[in-house]
Amino acid sequence: MEYVMDYADAPATLDEIVEDKEVTILVDASAVLFLLGAQIDYETTALHSKFVFSNPNETDACGCGISVTIEPAKA
Repeated sequence: MEYVMDYADAPATLDEIVEDKEVTILVDASAVLFLLGAQIDYETTALHSKFVFSNPNETDACGCGISVTIEPAKA
């Protein structure tokens, strides 16, 4: 799996809408159980500017920083 972010014009029928600090994020319904409890931050250093995901459901990540293993949250 990987974290993918893109612009959206409007929410899809079953999208979860998350609003915090004047930012609105639409989460695809099929991803909700994989992202429960996750936090997204934006980090800027001398070498990069990027979104950083802290996800308690993430169980493993590759060395390249793109692929992750995520288990769905327990209901």
